[in-house]
Amino acid sequence: MMGFEESPPLDLYKEGLPDKLPDPRRRRMLVWAVILILLIASAVLGYLKLVNDGTIARLTGTGAVTGYVFDDTGAPVRAEVFVFRTNIAGQTNAEGYFELTGVPVGEQILVFAYRNIGRESTATVFKGQTTDLGQLHFQPEDFSNGWSQ
Repeated sequence: MMGFEESPPLDLYKEGLPDKLPDPRRRRMLVWAVILILLIASAVLGYLKLVNDGTIARLTGTGAVTGYVFDDTGAPVRAEVFVFRTNIAGQTNAEGYFELTGVPVGEQILVFAYRNIGRESTATVFKGQTTDLGQLHFQPEDFSNGWSQ
């Protein structure tokens, strides 16, 4: 039995009974469809935010990144090393070697700072593994802008 609120308006019967009466469940189904679409959109946007800010990577595991940093003459430098969008940082030793641990898995951007100059390098980090970037060199044009000491 249909509730009073779900009853069709009397205007529908001015010219007799229509061939097909409106389905009172249709409106309810539309409301639920809109709710479902909004829930899916919220879930997708939430997931994208978690991926974008690195939370998913931190939840799925970490690895390590190693390598050596040299200046334009091939001499090792004591550069600072940062993992972009994280609090992970370190410094190279006297031989130019660095090792960063606890780096979130996935593609990460490392920033190397030396003599007021920064260089970027991309590293793909895998869970429980060490990614070796090998030798990274500052180029002569890095020092031609007058920033070096």
